[in-house]
Amino acid sequence: MAPARPSLPEERRSRPTAALWLGRIFVLAVLTLALLLVLVPSALAGQIHPAVQEMLSELSPTDLTTVLFVLDRQADIPALNGALKLQHATREERHRRVIEALQAEARASQTPFLAELNLRSHRGDVAGYTPYWISNLVVVRGTRAAIEDLAVRVDIAAVEPNFRPSPMEPVGGQPALARDGGSRGIGVPPGLRAVNAPRVWYELGINGTGAIVADLDTGVDGSHPALHDRWRGNTGHPWQECWHDALGAHTEFPTDPIGHGTHVMGTITGLGTTTQDTIGVAWGAEWIAANAINQGPGSEFDNDVINCLQWFADPDGDPNTVEDVPDVVQNSWGISEAYGGSPPYTDCDTRWWSAIDNCEAAGVVMTWSVGGDGPGPGTIRSPADRATSPYNCFSIGAVDATNYSFPYPIASFSSRGPTGCSVPPLLKIKPEVVAPGVDIYSCVPGGGYQVWSGTSMAGPHVAGVVALMRSADPDVDVDTIKEILTITARDEGPSGEDNAYGWGTIDAYEAVANLVPGSVLPQGIAGETCLLASRPNPFAHETTLRFRMSAGGPADLAIYDPSGRLVRTILSGPFPAGEHTAIWDGRDESDRPVPTGIYFCGLKTKGFTEQRKVLLVK
Repeated sequence: MAPARPSLPEERRSRPTAALWLGRIFVLAVLTLALLLVLVPSALAGQIHPAVQEMLSELSPTDLTTVLFVLDRQADIPALNGALKLQHATREERHRRVIEALQAEARASQTPFLAELNLRSHRGDVAGYTPYWISNLVVVRGTRAAIEDLAVRVDIAAVEPNFRPSPMEPVGGQPALARDGGSRGIGVPPGLRAVNAPRVWYELGINGTGAIVADLDTGVDGSHPALHDRWRGNTGHPWQECWHDALGAHTEFPTDPIGHGTHVMGTITGLGTTTQDTIGVAWGAEWIAANAINQGPGSEFDNDVINCLQWFADPDGDPNTVEDVPDVVQNSWGISEAYGGSPPYTDCDTRWWSAIDNCEAAGVVMTWSVGGDGPGPGTIRSPADRATSPYNCFSIGAVDATNYSFPYPIASFSSRGPTGCSVPPLLKIKPEVVAPGVDIYSCVPGGGYQVWSGTSMAGPHVAGVVALMRSADPDVDVDTIKEILTITARDEGPSGEDNAYGWGTIDAYEAVANLVPGSVLPQGIAGETCLLASRPNPFAHETTLRFRMSAGGPADLAIYDPSGRLVRTILSGPFPAGEHTAIWDGRDESDRPVPTGIYFCGLKTKGFTEQRKVLLVK
């Protein structure tokens, strides 16, 4: 036991003098100042992206660099998007309300920050800046000292690096020769047949007419015979609404010095009447394009991708019009942490998420190729590796449908899941779907055609199907389109969703037929045990779940949420061979209504498990 500390005699205790109090206050002030000096860098570090921190650490205080300042206040687009779904808003109304909300928030909250940037530009420590509304942010080029000073403002939420994306390079490429050795082209390529696009054209009478398609890529050769007639700028519309030169070269007509974007656009909507080449899925659609990829920022105080996403969301600058807005934008580009870079790339990179979400809330479907870094697991590039919801970002792998019949083998180069994002297990599976991406015949600059391979060639097949769907139903919302694409995909690989094929190969006919009254849904392979498509899906009140048993025996049919938690057991017990149905009314085990969202209908029998997504929209 420690000895007790003796107390001072009572007469020796006295109250501190004024001088002693002042001394204590001085010491406390010094300690507080020292603590603040320690904490300020920590607060700064918590606000600046690690990649920016690393970059800044290598600069002198007067060295210039370019970063993205994300403001703390953001328009509540998720809430607005949910309300618009409940109201079954038209695409026109959705576009107007979302764009107006984004622009109003930017005007209201950016003013003080822009005022400081203006002052600093006159002082010389800010070289330039560009504000955006598609996501409430400002791209700033300034000195290291200015960037660090601006980062501690209370109206700044984050400081992000200004990455430069690159296209997903095709695997090989060769000139395409006519089959008969003469001037005649390929006709309808195998990839289009594999996704059942001709059935949509000839049986449903839908070819994309009325839809607008776009790609964010290296540009497009607007003079190519397969594309020229349906560039929207050639059909009586101002070129500014139809071609966005993000590089600042001031071109007024689509160009593509690299060829990547031209090949991609050809698969979406190409039609060469003189050579009888129907190379595009939606050959009746019009197209617009932007050229941000693989050519660096258009200026040192800009961000090409955000610039283009803002343009795609409202090409004519009028929130009240939707005739100029693309129905779908194909993205055959990405960034990968495997490529290093300065600043270094990061897995599950977040910088474009808000702009992507806001663009989609305005009615524009964004489709993403996964990249050609397979066959290893976890090789999907950003932003395609995002998995914060079942469909964002909607990523597409590649299969070989040119040299094989169904089931199509996965392309060895096709990047694989799972995502590196920190999300629940069911959301980690990537990609969402696959499409033909091996030996794809499409157009290239100069009027010719070539056969290329890559997930860059797979993604535009899906974008073309989206255009067909919007041609059938102009007001169908973005999430519903993605849901239909997955529930109608033909399963490949392991049963259900997997990290190579996702939900399987897209089926244009079944996807579009879901939007045409009186259509017949897929029935699965005759005689096999399987979980059949639900109808309606999406649904508001109840949906009919369907499954088939090849032989009698025990089975369980249940509903799960995206985290895998049981929501409700629908049926359980022995069932005879044949087809069975059950109703789910959107309630859980306790008969409570469940919220709007994605759920999984799961069928389990002896030695067999399958899941399908169902979408509840209230």
